[in-house]
Amino acid sequence: MSVDPSWKGVCKVGGLSLLAGAFVLFLFFLGLLILQTSPTLTPEMVLDNPVPPVSLYALAAFGELLLMPGMLGLYFSLENVKKTHMLMATALWMVAIFSFLVSRSQIISLLPISGSYQATTSETMKAAYLVSAEHAIELSNVFAEMALMFLAVASIIIGLVMRKGVFSKGISYLVMIAGILTLLGTMGVLLEPLTILTVFGLVLSAIWQIVVGIKLYKLG
Repeated sequence: MSVDPSWKGVCKVGGLSLLAGAFVLFLFFLGLLILQTSPTLTPEMVLDNPVPPVSLYALAAFGELLLMPGMLGLYFSLENVKKTHMLMATALWMVAIFSFLVSRSQIISLLPISGSYQATTSETMKAAYLVSAEHAIELSNVFAEMALMFLAVASIIIGLVMRKGVFSKGISYLVMIAGILTLLGTMGVLLEPLTILTVFGLVLSAIWQIVVGIKLYKLG
């Protein structure tokens, strides 16, 4: 099965976006190690030294924006297989990206607050800033978990559709496994905010984005 020639440009851009998005995800994990920042944020951590978490969350938001053209490339490469399924996957994928951006914006918005927190000498004001930061972090975690679940379900649907079409069955199974691991980890199988299953699922997601991104680029 081939791709409609009128959409080959979208596939090419989508392939490049998936490649770049996978690279950003690896940079995010590398940044956690270099900056020695925990993915589980606390109000004190963000307000005392906001640059590492804010930088990483801004990087994550950029990588997640790259998933948007990547999904469009996937849709137009697979719509001739299961159009309804791909519409569902695309809708879930876009909702996931929106949720990711809301999540990241909550942490990025704490950057100006941190300056006020460090400058004030009032214990009452410090406590108020800490409460505000705590609420922002909690909201960020909720939207991030929602985004991961939507993205995982979308990946599972995409993997099922990929069993036929321009992609190999091996890639389809990799996409489904990555989605399943991410979904199980996000649902709290190990009762941790960021579980080993989620991390492994995200690493597999980056790998399939590279493979699929190269394929989409070639199709374009």
